[in-house]
Amino acid sequence: MTSVPHRKLVVALLLGAALAGCSNEPDPNSHEGKRQALFKQMLRQTEPMSGMLTGRVTPSMGEFMSKADTLAELADQPWQHFPTPGDDPEPNRTKDTVWSDPEGFALAIDDFKTKVADLHAVTSVGIKSLDQAADELRAVQESCKSCHDSYRR
Repeated sequence: MTSVPHRKLVVALLLGAALAGCSNEPDPNSHEGKRQALFKQMLRQTEPMSGMLTGRVTPSMGEFMSKADTLAELADQPWQHFPTPGDDPEPNRTKDTVWSDPEGFALAIDDFKTKVADLHAVTSVGIKSLDQAADELRAVQESCKSCHDSYRR
């Protein structure tokens, strides 16, 4: 009778070991992995900036400006990691419209870069109040949302 619980334990351990090999994380060296890492870095800039505007995060002009600088450095980087259809075996949330509407996708990228450049232009001269960059940050966020609505599942 004691062998049944041991079998259940062995089966549970084997299933756990098998599932441990299954991961939703992409290969960090794949296009998907690189793209996700860059977008996460961008999010690590915009989220605290947004938090400062809404009062969730203690405002710091220096930190806000530094995050705008970093966002400007990252703005050109993820786009090269959108492979042609079928070249990236990693599961992803990219809609086929990235490839079926390349002109629209290029315009969305350009819009994002422009909005980030506008934010960086305001913050690079120094700000004394977050209100001075609030509209520009919101424009960056709206650009992100617009692109996600059209090109991300």
